[in-house]
Amino acid sequence: MNIITSFPKSGNTWMRFIIYELLYNNENKDNVSSLSIKEKVPDLHTMLRIENNKFVFDYKKIESQKGIFLKTHFSYTQMKQFPINKIIVLLRNPLDVFASLISYYDIETNKIAELVDFFCENQTLPRLKNFPNWQDHLESWTNSGLKYCLIKYTDLLEDFDNQILKISKFLSVKVDNNKIQIIKKNTSFQKLKKIENFERNNKLNSFFNDAMGLVKNSFMNVGKNNYYSSLLNQSQIKRIENSFSKSVNKYNL
Repeated sequence: MNIITSFPKSGNTWMRFIIYELLYNNENKDNVSSLSIKEKVPDLHTMLRIENNKFVFDYKKIESQKGIFLKTHFSYTQMKQFPINKIIVLLRNPLDVFASLISYYDIETNKIAELVDFFCENQTLPRLKNFPNWQDHLESWTNSGLKYCLIKYTDLLEDFDNQILKISKFLSVKVDNNKIQIIKKNTSFQKLKKIENFERNNKLNSFFNDAMGLVKNSFMNVGKNNYYSSLLNQSQIKRIENSFSKSVNKYNL
């Protein structure tokens, strides 16, 4: 079993499309649907059920996915009972994560200050209580003793080609420049945004409709960093920076 993991809103969906292109789109077809990642790079959380307000794993479903990548926001502690092979860990600046969560959950402006306080104190949001917080998630996987490849969201934005080479080397997959450019085209923000709009407008069976349900906002929101500057004042930005400074500095986020 291979894992793509991150704290929520850190690039997991983008990476799922990238992994699909690397491992499964051997004919380099144009990407026109999100069903590809639902089928080939599935979401572990769809293989769970809730009992007594807690997640319970559907072991038969998970065991049937041997050899492929599963997406999760869980910690290594929550996953260590499974035979995990390779892990891609995605890491994004907490300020950008916070801004993306605010947009995704359509948080009202008058509630942002309260959530900044909560985020700084707990490094998560109240509705994400079943997942580890930002710091615990990172440390659980980097200290797991397993093979992992750490990919920063910023590096995917600014140095895409070399990040694909890094991932392909980690997965022992050969790629040339032509393949990298196809991956770049098929997983660009504009491309994924177009797919989302089409699938949601037509109410198709798709990842994007599953992910958003009745939420009106877009899953593919901005596709860049520093969006937080339009949502937060300087005092709030500084507080979040201070709360996460150790790891932000360590990983140059």
